[in-house]
Amino acid sequence: MCWVRSAALATMLLAATPAHAQMRIAAERQEAAASLVLSWPGAVKAEHAQDGRELTLRFSKPIGDARVDAIAERLSGWVDGVQYGYDSLLLVLAPDVAATVGVDRDGVRVAFAPAPRAAAPSAPSAEDQTAERRLDYFRAVTMMEDGRVGAARTLLGTMLEHDPADREAVDLLAQVAERQGRWREAVALYGRALNLSPDNKPALDARKRLLREYGDQTRLDFDLFHVKNADVQRITRLTGNQDVGWNSTLRYAIERRTLDVDQARQADGRLEPFHGQRLRGEMSLLHDWDNLDQSRLTLFAAPRTLGVGIGHDLRDTTGQTRFSLGFSEPTYAFVEGIVNAGRRDRLWVLREQRLSERWGATLGGALNRYGLAGQGDLARSASVEGSLRYTFWVERPIASLAYVLDAEYVGRRVERFDPLGNLYVPLPVARREVHSLQVALEDSYDGGFRYALQAGWSYDRFSKGGPFAAGTLGYEMLDGLESGLRASHTISTTRGTGSTVNAVGGYLLWRH
Repeated sequence: MCWVRSAALATMLLAATPAHAQMRIAAERQEAAASLVLSWPGAVKAEHAQDGRELTLRFSKPIGDARVDAIAERLSGWVDGVQYGYDSLLLVLAPDVAATVGVDRDGVRVAFAPAPRAAAPSAPSAEDQTAERRLDYFRAVTMMEDGRVGAARTLLGTMLEHDPADREAVDLLAQVAERQGRWREAVALYGRALNLSPDNKPALDARKRLLREYGDQTRLDFDLFHVKNADVQRITRLTGNQDVGWNSTLRYAIERRTLDVDQARQADGRLEPFHGQRLRGEMSLLHDWDNLDQSRLTLFAAPRTLGVGIGHDLRDTTGQTRFSLGFSEPTYAFVEGIVNAGRRDRLWVLREQRLSERWGATLGGALNRYGLAGQGDLARSASVEGSLRYTFWVERPIASLAYVLDAEYVGRRVERFDPLGNLYVPLPVARREVHSLQVALEDSYDGGFRYALQAGWSYDRFSKGGPFAAGTLGYEMLDGLESGLRASHTISTTRGTGSTVNAVGGYLLWRH
């Protein structure tokens, strides 16, 4: 009856394998032998290697949806465990089991039999230890690819306890820390990897990238905005990041905005020219928690406006959910807001989701209340934002295609009469529903140059749409000192006019 039981087990395994899986599995277990067949509908290349009880199989095609986790159960007594990645399979043989691998055009056949009795085991040789460590590297990479970043962290930590000078383990642990959002730890580990191997260029590039994004820096921006048939704005903005210890960062921003407009609505409804300046500033304290969450406290200041904001980011292995609540935040999206101390109260939530290596999405919404100095409730709205991005060039240059939604639906807007009896809106918050399709391209070069380009078309269901384009060119003149230029052409959507906006600017950035 052994053949009946073996056939039944093979049938059950095949039935448990989804019909749409790329790889097919057939398993047969008998009392004195067993076999495993892995095949594809078409031709496939296969490689195999064995180290002790661990048999590694690699294929030129992805494993797909096949139920490889059921192999150990179906071949109980012959296979103790299974680990798998995108195109690799690791079988842990039961004690005293030998495996013979045969490679065919469409897959492999593994035959299991009792292993001949061996002499008493001796201490592992240096070659065996090296092979085991290489297998551990493979396990760690496979865990990261499968999203089991915590398990990879544990494995690599154990490896470094036995050999603190293992450069490759340090390098992989730095990648794990970066994926988990522990940028400070990742910077320190990449530095440790460079101490062990100074010519490790990937570690050097990764460390520079993290410091570029999160490290201490001071930046000065200059921008000139021209809204067609409307206003001209000149903006100077000083921003900076400073690590203050205890996993916390202090961020600050000071902005001076010069506005020139022939007609600006005053608080009482009169239209008068305005040629003047406004200042505003903000300061934020960000704290990174041990569970990878982040909290923020922000203070806002502008003429006749003081505000506060709080926020918290919940992070997980596939993305993050962001929350924020702001009260009396200065808003200069409208000319009236610049002239008459505009402010906004806002409750906001956003989900950022990494769908795969190439796909990413965001979706969020907010409730808004707008006002001016002494008039705290002039308009209310709900806004929605979202995006779906596909990165079709992952290597340099990085190129992506994205759909972006930017919408705001006005629920209440106060109307009043000016001294002449004309009806006017003190704060003209406009409804919009902008759908955009955009292409982005960016790259950097060893000589210190980097660029970012973006172009596309936007359509506003309630107003005008049109093409848009933006570009930035940066150059690192000295180590830590960078300058750049930028320009853009787009459509003004927040004011509901559909006017074109042209902008040029530049920046100086000092990383310290």
